[in-house]
Amino acid sequence: GQLKAWHMNERLRAVIAESLDLPLSQIEPETARAETESWDSVPHLRLITATEAEFSVAFTMEQIAELQTFDDLQQFVDSRCLQRSTA
Repeated sequence: GQLKAWHMNERLRAVIAESLDLPLSQIEPETARAETESWDSVPHLRLITATEAEFSVAFTMEQIAELQTFDDLQQFVDSRCLQRSTA
């Protein structure tokens, strides 16, 4: 299971990099929306849409508003993919 999580993390980092126009080197779990200039409202929605498409997940409006760090996004994707794999 560890390899799968790591692989997903790399896929998610690529989605974040593309959506927010950031180099991969700047994307760390603690990267926060408040500290990332390119992570404002429109790129945030682009990131949500790209994540939903890449991982076949769906966010509620509340979840979209709550996402503040890369780690938040990773945990959300992990929890949704885990639910599918155990269903």
